[in-house]
Amino acid sequence: MKKLASILAVTLAAGVLATGCGSSSGSASKDSSSDSGKTVIKAATGANAKPYVYVGDDDKPAGYDVDVLNAVFDKLPDYELEYEVTDFGSVLSGLNSGNYQIGVNNFSYNEDRGASYLYSYSYDKISYVFVTKKGGKEIKSFEDAAGLSFEGGTGISVSNAVEAWNEKNPDKAINITYSDADTSVFLQHVADGSQDFTIIDLAMYNSYMEEFNYDVQKNDIPEDEAKMIAENSYAYYIFPQDQKDLREQVDKALKELKEDGTLTEISKKWYGQDTAPEDDKFEETIN
Repeated sequence: MKKLASILAVTLAAGVLATGCGSSSGSASKDSSSDSGKTVIKAATGANAKPYVYVGDDDKPAGYDVDVLNAVFDKLPDYELEYEVTDFGSVLSGLNSGNYQIGVNNFSYNEDRGASYLYSYSYDKISYVFVTKKGGKEIKSFEDAAGLSFEGGTGISVSNAVEAWNEKNPDKAINITYSDADTSVFLQHVADGSQDFTIIDLAMYNSYMEEFNYDVQKNDIPEDEAKMIAENSYAYYIFPQDQKDLREQVDKALKELKEDGTLTEISKKWYGQDTAPEDDKFEETIN
């Protein structure tokens, strides 16, 4: 993913601190506080997944994920939220080291990541598409892509799915090119023929096509194969294992945003349709 030379920070007032919590629950780091005495929460993002999270014209993080998290912290007045833009790998390593308290990158769920990080309630429903050059060979399954070239980011769910396909089907392997480039670069490479295909989610495809109108085409990924990308079709914020209290506060606010229609309102702003998860997704965390 695109590495940014500078770190962007945006400070937003928010949140109530958890009270009366047992010693088994973690709490937000109090090593960092603002001049107002509020606890500073640092949210890290790769910021290259438009319309979910990207760097806007004002050089600040923008997108659906950002708008939802801002709305969450509007309900948490004892916290201050700061965004830091970095590369994808540093989002995860920074959570592990305690530099960040929240990861914001439209994360899907998988068991390996779930063993390392806490997941919030889901806040978005997603679907994926194969993207190929317009007029070229259409890809409607991973088998259709055997022997073709794919470009994607290191460690992201779609690249992991291609790797898993290759491990299970070495005689039908897909050639992988890893890159830290923005998704727009992947689409341009497909359009100019330097790569055969890429995989992105439908909302991102629609957003980039509206802005750039690349010479590409899409095909939906079958439901059974979509599970290779993500074990479910929802997006989450992630937290270090010691931030149980913070996750509880964020989850409480997310549920309120679902109930009062704010999630629906924000999704219609960015996607033109309601992608808020079903009510039962706000009853129990996935891990």
